Amino acid sequence: MTDAGTPALTVQVRTVPEAVVVAAAGDLDLDTAPVLRARARAALTGRPGALIVDLGAITFCGSAGLQVIAELVAESTATELPFAVVTDQRPVLRALRLTRLDTTLALHPTVDGARAWLRRRPAAPG
Repeated sequence: MTDAGTPALTVQVRTVPEAVVVAAAGDLDLDTAPVLRARARAALTGRPGALIVDLGAITFCGSAGLQVIAELVAESTATELPFAVVTDQRPVLRALRLTRLDTTLALHPTVDGARAWLRRRPAAPG
């Protein structure tokens, strides 16, 4: 919480033709990571074609936030769901690189870039 009592993290979910986009803004830490986890998991219950987690408005990313991303990587890998993370924010990029999570996911600077990546992917057999 901030001094004014407002949440330190906001999460919005929207659907685009290629994926469901879970966009977070603020601090991603021990107190707020459960919010991102819950909203992302709720978005996955609709069985989207892909998941994009937009961290472009994250100002701080602690280990609890990285844990949520690692869980989403594992879940998307297990279900063969295309998964991308969007950020151009130095604190998030640094954390992803230090933990090497950046090597386990598709990382894009913009949502449009992630959407274009999804459109270029081969269609899933089915």
